[in-house]
Amino acid sequence: MVTAGASKFGRIIWDRRRELRWSRPQLARELNTRAGLTTCDGALIYKWETGRHAPKAWLPHLLHVLGLPADTAALLCPPAMATGPSHACENDPLLGLPEAVWDRPQADTLLNMLDASGPVEPDTVRQLAHAWLISEPPQILHQRAGSRVSDSLITEVRIRTNALRRMDDYLGGLDLIAQVTRELRATVNVLREASYTEETGRQLLELAAEQAQLAGWVAADAGLNQQAKRAYTVGVHAAEAAGHRGLGGLNLGGLGYLLAATGDPEHGVVLTRSAAVGAAPYASARERAMIWDRAAWAACLAGREHEAAAALGRVEDAHDAHQPDAREEPDWLYWVCRAESLVMQGQVWTELHRPLRAVPILQAVISGYDHEHARESALYRSWLAAALLDAGEVEEAAAETTRVIDLSTGVTSDRVAKRITLLTEQLTPHTHVPAAREVLDRVREQR
Repeated sequence: MVTAGASKFGRIIWDRRRELRWSRPQLARELNTRAGLTTCDGALIYKWETGRHAPKAWLPHLLHVLGLPADTAALLCPPAMATGPSHACENDPLLGLPEAVWDRPQADTLLNMLDASGPVEPDTVRQLAHAWLISEPPQILHQRAGSRVSDSLITEVRIRTNALRRMDDYLGGLDLIAQVTRELRATVNVLREASYTEETGRQLLELAAEQAQLAGWVAADAGLNQQAKRAYTVGVHAAEAAGHRGLGGLNLGGLGYLLAATGDPEHGVVLTRSAAVGAAPYASARERAMIWDRAAWAACLAGREHEAAAALGRVEDAHDAHQPDAREEPDWLYWVCRAESLVMQGQVWTELHRPLRAVPILQAVISGYDHEHARESALYRSWLAAALLDAGEVEEAAAETTRVIDLSTGVTSDRVAKRITLLTEQLTPHTHVPAAREVLDRVREQR
């Protein structure tokens, strides 16, 4: 169906392309380069120009490549693609990013997002990604009512947030989710009720975005996936209001990573790619590495080996570009390093059934890993076990699975529990091997 808005937008694309003296295939190549994909072609450009299809996920890249103003997107009508206020967003706070100003009602919106009980739909998060890519951060209004936020309170909240993040190194999601969520709510309540300057408001919003990212990660580890999605969405909103694109990309990438891991890899690819492209001009090297790691994993789960490999290459480029003394980086990047990215490489090659690549990478990283971090150690070894089994090394895979089970004792992590279940299923056809049979017997006894 050709809508009036799509037809007008298509004419704009055609006119601008002719101004640039580009053919449709040339525009497609520019878009693929910008997005890091290979799926756009001249036929798709033709459908956009004739109004038969809307650009959807390609919209932010199209605006950038053609040099079109962001408000051009309003012709396509979907509210989350426009930068201005939209009545369609009123019933779904997840869609509408902060508008021209940040004020108390915006803080109410964050709390409403945390309290909502319905599912977070894939179309909603996809539209949120579009809005984030083309929006501008709002002005933070000086709030004059309520008790004044002091510098010491900001410092105290930052210290508590950093402490919770390090607790996550040792505790599973079910042990930590209540504390992290309580801290996030407290910060949003300060934004809603206290008095603060524009600069203090920006710092509070950054802290809320950090806490939301942690809440999303912890909730997912506890198996609370809808709660995790809402937390990440709050983080995108708070980071956008603070004008912090790196944090916004981190939350959006986390949301995409979660979607990919819970059965929706195609939307996961859209969100993680959007996060990587949108945050790239503003993010530090380690922020870029972290976001591209998530893009690699989403592409891998979608079965896009070439895109996953390209994303891993971008991760390596980001680590190469990191200069420890060049700029002060936030505390939440303390764990991001090349070794952690190598684990992601191992996961990707395991998932893509490339055990000859995966096994040496994972063995090298695990040999130098601090096994006091039981959850991470269990997860990393679970991928090594899967890769070994894929390579036909059943005995070694069974030995690694035993180590995973040992490390998981007392760890309240849904991620670890699911990995053990998957390994058990993969070992089941090998009951003729004594080592595999011992693992399966042990798992049955513990149920």
